[in-house]
Formats: sequence, C-alpha cells, structure tokens
Amino acid sequence: MPTIRNDTDRARLIERIGKLKGDEKPIWGKMNVNQMVSHLVQSGDLPFVPGFPDKSSFMSRTFIKPLVLYVLPMPKEVKTSPDMNQQENGRKPQEFSADKELAIKSINKLGTLTENHECLHHPFFGKMSAKEWAVIAHKHIDHHLRQFGV
Repeated sequence: MPTIRNDTDRARLIERIGKLKGDEKPIWGKMNVNQMVSHLVQSGDLPFVPGFPDKSSFMSRTFIKPLVLYVLPMPKEVKTSPDMNQQENGRKPQEFSADKELAIKSINKLGTLTENHECLHHPFFGKMSAKEWAVIAHKHIDHHLRQFGV
C-alpha cells in the first residue's frame, strides 16, 4: 500500500509535483492546475490545523473509510465540499511555485510523523491515525497528479 510514510513513495510524489509547470490542463474535473496545487496545500493542513467540523457518520467512519483507504481507487468527479473546493470557499491559489513548495512541505511534514502522533479528525472519515492520514494523503495527491498528467 503506497504511503507518504515510505521515503520512496514520498519522493516520487514530490518529484511529480516538481514536474508541474503551471500550464497543464486537467484530464478530468473542473480545477485548473493552480487550483489543484492550492487544494493539495489546503488538504495537507487538515491533520494539523483546526477549522473543519467533523461531519463523519457511523457509516463513513466504519465502512467507507476502510474501503477508500485500502480497497477502492480514488474516484473521479466526486463533489468536493465547498470549504475544500478552490472554485468556491476553499483556499485561493497563491503564486504557483510557492504553493508547490507548500504542498511539498506538507507532504514531508505528514510523511515523517511518528506513528502515534495525534492528528486532527478527517472531516468525512473522523478520527484517523498518522498512518491512515499518510495513506489517504498518498492516494489523494496521486489522484490529482494523474488528473494533470504527471
């Protein structure tokens, strides 16, 4: 299972982010590449920065979370919550290269946490360990990089 806790997996994602030039077009979805990188920055803050209410349910914590983490591929064209959608209330893109560096910094921060580090809850999946955050982060980042062909 790829995870940003693995040095090689983390390095590959960072290398792919480095390949982004800022003019890539999405293969699917509505975000442009600047919005996508800003989305990665914002999602990278979720385990650390309070502000997103826990909207998880018994179903999302118990059944959907393990499916998304360990079984199913990250689905395309899923409606993003308005607070995480860069075209709505999500973090607005800043200067592209600075946002790329912030995305890389958040990958390294989350990827090098101790296994017992107390992370904040996920807005949809509820309480998650640092290990679980690292798995979902890898899937999410990989999903968006594939969206832009890198």
